[in-house]
Amino acid sequence: MTVRWGKRIAAAALAGGIVCASWCACVAVTGMRASASPAEMGVIFGTAVTDAGVPKPALQDRLETGLLLWKEKRVRELMVSGAVETANHQDEAEIMAHWLENHGVPAEAIIVDSQGNNTWLTAVHVAQEAPEGAVVVSQWFHIMRAEWALRHAGVKDVSGAYPKVFRLPELYYLFREAVALPVYWVTKPTPAQ
Repeated sequence: MTVRWGKRIAAAALAGGIVCASWCACVAVTGMRASASPAEMGVIFGTAVTDAGVPKPALQDRLETGLLLWKEKRVRELMVSGAVETANHQDEAEIMAHWLENHGVPAEAIIVDSQGNNTWLTAVHVAQEAPEGAVVVSQWFHIMRAEWALRHAGVKDVSGAYPKVFRLPELYYLFREAVALPVYWVTKPTPAQ
């Protein structure tokens, strides 16, 4: 009896592991296949900055990707969306805007969203500013959820772009995204049309 239950538990764990790995692979492949289509707006999702107000490497990668989209005229304007960090009180969006301005993007081509505390809030703000279409700019593991959020918030045409840089900690974030996306499907309201 005990051996039988042990085998069942092992089989269930194996099946669960296979499902989890397959879902993570789906999220990864979807993100890595992202390709930016021309749009009015590129949306650069915020992430950590230093205490001195400098973008950390992942954020700098996103900024460089958004800057390239703008330089190639695949987007006419850039929204920088992030939070005011609780630990160091740095405004991610303002820091991102300054970085872009220092790299040649005029202030009038930048929309600053300092209330983009999470992917969903950013998506709602993008839907208000660019309902016809936008390009999400984030790391590959975040593209699938970011695109879904924009579409669900009411943006018609959504595509994605990501930095072609890989860092080992991104595997942890892939697992986190694989959990976060189904949570979004269940919890995020459909905005009034």
